[in-house]
Amino acid sequence: MYTSQSHISTRIVGIASGKGGVGKTTVAVNLALALCQQGLRVGLLDADLGLANSQILLGVNAPLNVGDVFDGHKNVADVAVETPQGLLLIPGASGNQSLANITAIQATSLIDQILQSYPDLDVLIIDSAAGLSSANMSFLDTCSVRLLVMQDEPASIADAYGLIKLESRKDRLSSLFLVPNRVGSELLGKALFDRMNVVCMKFLEEPVNYLASVLQDELLGRVTRRREIVIADHPTSAAAKNFTLLAETLVAQLPCNDVPEVI
Repeated sequence: MYTSQSHISTRIVGIASGKGGVGKTTVAVNLALALCQQGLRVGLLDADLGLANSQILLGVNAPLNVGDVFDGHKNVADVAVETPQGLLLIPGASGNQSLANITAIQATSLIDQILQSYPDLDVLIIDSAAGLSSANMSFLDTCSVRLLVMQDEPASIADAYGLIKLESRKDRLSSLFLVPNRVGSELLGKALFDRMNVVCMKFLEEPVNYLASVLQDELLGRVTRRREIVIADHPTSAAAKNFTLLAETLVAQLPCNDVPEVI
């Protein structure tokens, strides 16, 4: 976990997935916006340093990105973009293969720069790339809470278990929460978690934690194509209510001594 005492009030939350295509970035973006809506100062780091797309989902123009920071040409404040909803986005790079293999020192340095530049952040969400690369794990190492997004399909389940095993070896399953995504109901999402938890208890002898499920909603695909935001443009939709509930559940799990009470 990232432990810089000068920034202890910012809680760092990692969003991970074992494989791509499970909706991780959609969850990260909408969760961040839902936290903003609850009165928290939130930053979102798109740490997919090869195929970043958070700015697309947010419908904002981001001419610079973290690649410019790693190159030494810009600092974090130069590349950050604030959305109309009050979310601070630190855009990731796209099409830059060299950034996919950054070191743990580089990852920690980037987080430190973000927190130094924006010490008022209550929560910093890190949307990591899919997979188990050393760069991804370096970013997750800085987090106090990690959310593992998964779907009810064999490849997603297998890859999610691979990430859980790595977290188990670091003795931090207590801060790992599963988020079943694109499920038909909360009941089905909880059933998916229960199946995974049985496997973890059998082979790792340690349970994982359940946060909440994100329900399947075709609206999410439509709003992206229209450059709309679910939380802002469709606040009464089932999807918006779902992400609001997810945000409320997350806040209750955060080590929140210094995080303001949610409005």
